[in-house]
Amino acid sequence: MIESTARRARTLLVALVAAACATGCATNRLVDHQANPAYVGKPFKRILVVAVTSENVLGRIYEDRMVALLGQRGVQGIPAYSALGITGAVDEATLRSVIAKTGADAMLITRTISVDQATVTSPGQTAFVGIGWGGFYGFYSGVWKSVYVPPQTQDVGPPVSTSETRLFDARSGDLAWRGVIATKDRDGQSDTASDMQQYAGMVYDAMAGDGII
Repeated sequence: MIESTARRARTLLVALVAAACATGCATNRLVDHQANPAYVGKPFKRILVVAVTSENVLGRIYEDRMVALLGQRGVQGIPAYSALGITGAVDEATLRSVIAKTGADAMLITRTISVDQATVTSPGQTAFVGIGWGGFYGFYSGVWKSVYVPPQTQDVGPPVSTSETRLFDARSGDLAWRGVIATKDRDGQSDTASDMQQYAGMVYDAMAGDGII
């Protein structure tokens, strides 16, 4: 419903794809997408595009790119940054007011849902204390002198962020489509603008393929 949509918009802001590409170029992979059959083949006319992110520049890049892509299918996209006129979380009343003012019949909301770091854990072990070169008895007696080393966890590999995009019917609050993308860091020079544009294109292609836009 609209209330649940508003709660999502009020959630503490987190970086979208920036969470995974701040230190290097990112690779995006669509891991899941599903359309509500009731909305397939019935495209919306005006979609408010919302990037829930604390990275205002990246959010604008994403929203602008999505608006441009939607325009290719005759759908009017409305970037949230221009419609809201503010940055950060908004309350439900403001969100409702923007929907009414813009005449949006749908809301496309993208946000990060998790950031995971691959780890490896070495098991705990008992280490026997050595006693130098003191002969056979030192070696023998060392078995009775041990210390326990607890399990050790270390980060390995780049972090992976998981983000979700949901398309809501602004009138009823029903979910029309959802897609999940995993974004993985890779070493190299970062081009976050290209990353965001690629990300928007992936979401757009999935929605188009599912017949939702």
